[in-house]
Amino acid sequence: MTYIPPERDGEDPDRTRSLTTVPQDQTLPSDGDLGGRAAPYQPDAPPTVPFPAGAEAEGHAGRPPRDRVVFQLVWEVVLLLLAANALFMVYQRREEILGDVPLADALDEHMTFLAPVLLIALALGLSLRLGAVNLVVPTLAALAASAPELFIGSDPWIGLGFTAAAAAVATVLFVLLVLLLRVPPWLAGMAVAAGMVALVPLIDGEVFGYELSEAASWDSPGGVWLLGGAAALAVAGGLIGLAPGLRDRMTAVREAVDGSGERDAATVGTFIGGVFASSLLAACAGFLLTVFRDVEEQGEGMFAFAVLPFGFFVGVELFALIVVFLAGTSPRGRRGGVFGTVLAAVLVWTVYVLWGSFASGEEAGLQRWSGLLAFGLLAFGLVMAAVLDRLGRPKASRPDEDLEPAQEPPPFDSQPSLFDPNAESATTPR
Repeated sequence: MTYIPPERDGEDPDRTRSLTTVPQDQTLPSDGDLGGRAAPYQPDAPPTVPFPAGAEAEGHAGRPPRDRVVFQLVWEVVLLLLAANALFMVYQRREEILGDVPLADALDEHMTFLAPVLLIALALGLSLRLGAVNLVVPTLAALAASAPELFIGSDPWIGLGFTAAAAAVATVLFVLLVLLLRVPPWLAGMAVAAGMVALVPLIDGEVFGYELSEAASWDSPGGVWLLGGAAALAVAGGLIGLAPGLRDRMTAVREAVDGSGERDAATVGTFIGGVFASSLLAACAGFLLTVFRDVEEQGEGMFAFAVLPFGFFVGVELFALIVVFLAGTSPRGRRGGVFGTVLAAVLVWTVYVLWGSFASGEEAGLQRWSGLLAFGLLAFGLVMAAVLDRLGRPKASRPDEDLEPAQEPPPFDSQPSLFDPNAESATTPR
């Protein structure tokens, strides 16, 4: 027996009442196309997940945020003050340090030696900026100074061509080891340097049909012009390195070298060009040191750098490393100096000149502490480079929690399910 409400008494019990929310003549298509109308009973869209903090800093196409250079510039101002103070101390002790030689002539000799060392430091800093430290840089400078009959010869312009060819050969070997064989850059540089040293005894009499002859020399334009040209080149490179596009390209090169980034044609081309520029600067340093100096008087090879008037026999490799890191160049290739390389070179030069005057006088026992002085300068430079790396990080990448706003968790539906067979490939480490 069927119960019929009183208000429906007398109606047909089999008659059904249609819903008023959905008309009977409207059917939902299977493909979900409603002709621009919202589907009934459509669930609410999941909340939009906000971009993480620092997404604006990453820019377009996932570009990593750039380091801040303000702290680098502040440190270069400090270097300027330190270098000015050290130069004033040298001026006060000029008679004790430079002797009876006129001040202009003594400074000209010092600047003539300092210019090629600045080029070596610039070359080493450029390789660090690429994220691929090239330890063949000092060896190329020594190679050009070790065989003046080839790299200078009777016509220095032809010798300059051989110098560029040696830099090109070193670049090709270094790039093949790093990019093709995935050899770490420091190890690849040592391997190429060993090969360059092995080639020195083979340079005898004739090379590629070119008769070797006694090295000629050029009239020196003066140490002021040589050091000024090297300083202008260093500052110009630092200013160009501030360009946003070039900074992004350098970052891409660094990631390509360490294997975390893509190796497209533009990145590889930039890497090859940077390595060649670094190698050419180093080779030209040895060329300039030899073509404007008397080889018989100063010696050849590394002995040419051993007579640098810095008080004691400091190796050019150690001097260049001290200058590079004291200038604030990042060991990880994240940042380079603008005026810092020039200021650091002048500062280290004055420190060694002052130290030499102290150690050669009544306090001769200080000579035993010369190695510790070099180590202290290098350690201080490494500490300053690390501090600038820490301070120069973009705000979005700094680990301080108070710098990043709280982020809302993503919706539950967007999380991969443990029972989803397709989620294993995304969660399982490879």
